[in-house]
Amino acid sequence: MADVVKAALMGFRHMHMFAIHAHLKEREDVEIVAVCEEDLQTRNSLAAEGKIPLSHTSFEDMLGSVDFDLLVVGDVFARRGALIRSALEAGKHVLSDKPICTDLGDLAEIEALSERHSLIVGAALDLKDCGAFLRTRELIRSGTIGTIHAVGFSGQHPLLRDSRPGWYFEGGNHGGTINDIAIHAVDILQWITGRGFGAVLAARSWNAGVAAHPRFHNAAQLMLVMDGGCGVIGDVSYISPDGFGYTLPQYWRLNFWGDRGMIESGFNLRKVRLYRSESDTAEEIEPQPDRSGGYLEDLLEAIRARQCSFNASLFSATEVCLKAQEAADRGVSGIPLS
Repeated sequence: MADVVKAALMGFRHMHMFAIHAHLKEREDVEIVAVCEEDLQTRNSLAAEGKIPLSHTSFEDMLGSVDFDLLVVGDVFARRGALIRSALEAGKHVLSDKPICTDLGDLAEIEALSERHSLIVGAALDLKDCGAFLRTRELIRSGTIGTIHAVGFSGQHPLLRDSRPGWYFEGGNHGGTINDIAIHAVDILQWITGRGFGAVLAARSWNAGVAAHPRFHNAAQLMLVMDGGCGVIGDVSYISPDGFGYTLPQYWRLNFWGDRGMIESGFNLRKVRLYRSESDTAEEIEPQPDRSGGYLEDLLEAIRARQCSFNASLFSATEVCLKAQEAADRGVSGIPLS
């Protein structure tokens, strides 16, 4: 493969794709060679805005006629698994908006195909590019608060129903709020602590006040166990007040309790707060610089190195979220993880 990675984009059904497209456009080592949107309403919207020129209206046509290295996926959640499988079968690497799929069967096939063809699969999980979490990882990996025994996280989002894609509320397209949002938390907790997950203890999702869409579960909570017995409790609901957007301090706020202290950090917190066991005064620590587009940089490095071990953390995080979603949907508990 040449030094320049040729990228083809499939689907702009979620707003995240605009940020991904912008990161791709910024890079000199990436060339966008094709853009496909099959949904007529979305095509009309893109044409009216005039920001994303389309080259194809059929994914199959684009896959069969365009020479490219990397497929970037942003279709509705439930369709992503099939698109990724097709790309891997055609020998293409993949970058997807999250989640990469909504079905454990799809995940198993994606894992098998990526391994069989030595291909990279990544997702736009950008919390790892946040300076506060980069600093948190440094502190925890250096043993500042010792062994981690408990983690609590809040990842509440505003629903912003009028601007949320309509397919969120259609049966079979969304796949569940836990799988939608919790992937960020599970991914970053693996990355910060260096631990995997052993079990889904419990999970629940429910409709919290969205009367117009009674089958849409906008509220969700889960309880997990990490390797070594560390307990994790989180909330990933769409119940944050709309007027504040994504600015509340509770938006991606992480608390870590260790045997030598506690760390609090958050996407909207200016400092990382460290509470040492031997002190009665909190330390406020400057975050590291943000690493905008870092997830894309890491993916491209893995592609060039054919470093297929890159896929493991995404696949494990996706399994956790899909099984937690299954626990909530079926009302079961105590699901082991591989």
